[in-house]
Amino acid sequence: MPRLTVRPGLGFTHVMISVVVLNFNHGRLLPRAVAALMAQTPCPAEVIVINDASTDDSLAIIARLQARFPSIKLIDHKENQGAVAGMNEGLHASRGEFVYFAAADDYVLPGFFDAATYALTQHPEVAFFCGRVVLVDPQGKLLGFRPFMLPSRRSTVVTPAAARAESVASDNWSVGPGVIYRRSRLIEAHGFDENMAAFSDGIIVRRLAFESGFYFDRRVVAAWERYAESLSARSALSTAESARLIAHAVAAVKAGFPADIRDRYACRLERRLRFNMARLWLVFDSRKIDIGGMADVLQFKGFAGAVLKICAPLPFSRLAVLGWMTLVMRPYGIGAVLAGWYHAKKANASEVGAVAKTIAEARGRSI
Repeated sequence: MPRLTVRPGLGFTHVMISVVVLNFNHGRLLPRAVAALMAQTPCPAEVIVINDASTDDSLAIIARLQARFPSIKLIDHKENQGAVAGMNEGLHASRGEFVYFAAADDYVLPGFFDAATYALTQHPEVAFFCGRVVLVDPQGKLLGFRPFMLPSRRSTVVTPAAARAESVASDNWSVGPGVIYRRSRLIEAHGFDENMAAFSDGIIVRRLAFESGFYFDRRVVAAWERYAESLSARSALSTAESARLIAHAVAAVKAGFPADIRDRYACRLERRLRFNMARLWLVFDSRKIDIGGMADVLQFKGFAGAVLKICAPLPFSRLAVLGWMTLVMRPYGIGAVLAGWYHAKKANASEVGAVAKTIAEARGRSI
């Protein structure tokens, strides 16, 4: 297929981008999210707001936003259906060539849609575009950058072959708020698995990466607001939910991923998910470490479980537990972890000031 040659930075008004905004009781934050979306170039052709039975003043706020922006469409749920069901509903209701899924409490940063549209238009073989995101707390304080491990040291197409090779040592190269999908490919893959809850986007981007590849951009394209009550945090802090998600993810890989990688990757993913969920437990739960629960998630028994118990009462116990988890699980390659650490330090030194200024401007924008 011939590639379209265009100059970057000019915008792509001829290509339609659909945005699906998921909202549950975040009405006060919707104006910020919508303002950031409408400031993008190209401006989204449609913004489908899924109001998932909110009990706050979301409907009144959405009505005011619709009066100003006719491209905003409302889907109002009378009963709460959950975020993933809303994502699938929005996917099938949208009409754009590309589709972006936004949460009301997150917001895009300048240049995101322009970069994504240019890359996806220039590289019709890839299934999605992903950039880096900045983690912020509800007050706008910068907490760090994601993904921790980058799939490439530069902005480039990551082919299926490259994704397979890179997956041996690293993983988790994209974060939901920083991904724009080619809608047709997402529909062909049957959208998001509602049984996967907070990991529904994580499993589909992995499959699409191995099937079609993706475009990775090093720029910071979105702000991801994190707090302990989020869906991913609640999932991580539940032993039963963690076990369920891991089992379902492994089954999904074995059933739907490319045949040449599915078995090997299923083993890697299970080990990495167990490690990551236990790590999130350490991050989000400020109470005394639940060693029994962590041992269950990690499947640490015998000697591994005994050392875990020894680590718990030590000074700097969380660091000790994390170190032991890493030593036993070895979820990622040492080189990939060290590279991630280096890039994180470099970002904190060279990007924090500019990103903090952009975040402050985005948070101060009103409509």
